[in-house]
Amino acid sequence: MAPDQWNAVALDSQIRASSSNPVIVNDYAVALWRSASGEVNAWEDRCPHRGMRLSLGFVEGDNLRCIYHGWGYAPDGQCKVIPAHPGLTPPKTICAQRHAVASRYGLIWTNLAADPQAALPDLGADDGWQAVRSIFLNLAVQDARKAVTDDLAGWGGALTDGDVVTLELQDGSTLAAAFQPVDAGSTGVHFVVRGPAASAEGRHVLARQVVQLRDRIENN
Repeated sequence: MAPDQWNAVALDSQIRASSSNPVIVNDYAVALWRSASGEVNAWEDRCPHRGMRLSLGFVEGDNLRCIYHGWGYAPDGQCKVIPAHPGLTPPKTICAQRHAVASRYGLIWTNLAADPQAALPDLGADDGWQAVRSIFLNLAVQDARKAVTDDLAGWGGALTDGDVVTLELQDGSTLAAAFQPVDAGSTGVHFVVRGPAASAEGRHVLARQVVQLRDRIENN
């Protein structure tokens, strides 16, 4: 049973309209896709028909189509199209496994619990957050969080440790690091910023600093 916990799985700007993308959370494969109208969905990365990865498929309007036999699924997970049987109304039992998903603070989050009750991490106002960069570390999530927190402590500014680590920068901006447990030995870290440093130039500088952070951790 998956824990009732929200995990950041991508920068919102990384998931473009009409795209399907593979992500992994706690060894579980997820198809993260955005419809043409901009709605984000997080599904088990498995077509109910033959088990093909849905992340390999393509988005057609507001539906996700499997690359194997072209079966099409609506945002509610229901199969709507079976190309080999165009006159058939697919049974309600043919349905993709959906998971809770949210777009907030410039990040995309998912909760794999069957009945999610947990609240999303609170980073204050939702507006103004901009993507900086994602990195991946060959560390378990608890070790990655400690390594990132220890490194950020040397940047100067007030540091807040938690499910999401935040750092108040000298110009008044807030840098946030959200963690994606990929598997037992790998973690994604997604950085976003709000404030003066959210400018294009500021984010470019921060992205370089995040790469340097990754290199320091890997070489430690």
